[in-house]
Amino acid sequence: MICWSCEREAGVGPACPACGALQPPDEAADHFTVLGLPASYAVDIEAAEGAYKRLSRQVHPDRFATADPRARRASLARTVQLNDAWRTLKDPVRRATYMLGRAGVEIGDENRTGQGGSGPKLKPSQAFLMEMLELNDELSEAAASGNGDRLLAMTSMLRARASETMARIAEGIEAGTGARLDAAAQELASLRYYQRLLDQAAMHEERVAEETHG
Repeated sequence: MICWSCEREAGVGPACPACGALQPPDEAADHFTVLGLPASYAVDIEAAEGAYKRLSRQVHPDRFATADPRARRASLARTVQLNDAWRTLKDPVRRATYMLGRAGVEIGDENRTGQGGSGPKLKPSQAFLMEMLELNDELSEAAASGNGDRLLAMTSMLRARASETMARIAEGIEAGTGARLDAAAQELASLRYYQRLLDQAAMHEERVAEETHG
């Protein structure tokens, strides 16, 4: 990249090493490159947060409030890019979705079409979907009968299964092969169902608690 201020090679950092002018972001850079992290699912969250905060201080728009308009635009663009990278990589599910998408693996379910492209959308099996419907019915029945113990037991089971699914997703992404990535995408689609059921369980638990103690 050539520095817009001194027209010299600006390098890869936020500022030109020759004149110190803040440079526009590389729009093609992936989230790992933006934060200076290795491209791996196993992200060191503490290191990532430290990099995010350090870089944010360097490019924050407040520092360039009175600067050249090009520097102000570069500051804003870099801040947006940094926030997007940190928001994605700090969350295990978003990170998995992002990495699978970059690998060209698409994820879908019965209502969603995936992330674009023409490839097949990987989604849970029909047997899994039927099981999710049955679990949803069980949650509703437990809530309707005011069975708080049953709701807690189901919540614990769903959390355990979601955690196991997340572990398989991480293993598949780290393996990096076509079949393992496809399997990780299917697991990620399944994880969405567990998350939905956990959200419903939390609402049921809250309602049962209010009816019991209210």
